Amino acid sequence: MSIEGLLAAEGYWIYIILFLALMGGALGLPIPEDLPLVAAGILAGKKAANPFGLFLVCYAGVVIGDLLIFTMGRGFGSTLFSKPWFQRRLSPRRLKRFKLGLEKRGLFTIFIARHLFYLRMVTFLTCGAVKMSYSRFIFADCLAALVSVPIMMCIGYMAADYHEELLNNLEWVFLALGVALLVYFVFQFRRRKSPKLRNGSEMGSHHPHPTTSLNTQAVDTQAIEGPAVQNGKSNL
Repeated sequence: MSIEGLLAAEGYWIYIILFLALMGGALGLPIPEDLPLVAAGILAGKKAANPFGLFLVCYAGVVIGDLLIFTMGRGFGSTLFSKPWFQRRLSPRRLKRFKLGLEKRGLFTIFIARHLFYLRMVTFLTCGAVKMSYSRFIFADCLAALVSVPIMMCIGYMAADYHEELLNNLEWVFLALGVALLVYFVFQFRRRKSPKLRNGSEMGSHHPHPTTSLNTQAVDTQAIEGPAVQNGKSNL
């Protein structure tokens, strides 16, 4: 069903179609997840359905869909990485870096991928294939969905009166939003990391060089032993 058909739905069919569209997109149908979310916002703006009910259905559909992708990744296991269709999306070299990122910053990686359509499925499949725990994945995904679902719905809600123009330029809206979120998260990550680098450099500057320390000790030893040697000679 097209988004125009979804906007024309009435009653409980709105909630049913929204949920099925989100599930279909998670299972590989050519339905971008953001389209049903924006449509839900438009329906809320037109007062065609209860906004809170729309949010609950969309939130549940998003999280359950992500969990399905994650579970499929666990089912594939390490064999996923040898699949041609997977390698076309993520080369072995990039996969190695990606695994390292998951080990160091798993929650942050999931949070970023949740907001970037082209990374979402690959990331969640990989999380499942490397046997990330269900609790860790669900925690990160639920937090990320609390951001992405309201943002997409708010875009539709604010553009409810001129939704046709919005739908015609929706790809550019998603692109601009994705770039803005990526820049924001990268900036936050670098800002958190920079104090650690500064502290490390300051600690390094406070520690004297080993050669300098040895020279200082040698000078001190000579200063202490010098008078003793002279006294010994005078006694002789």
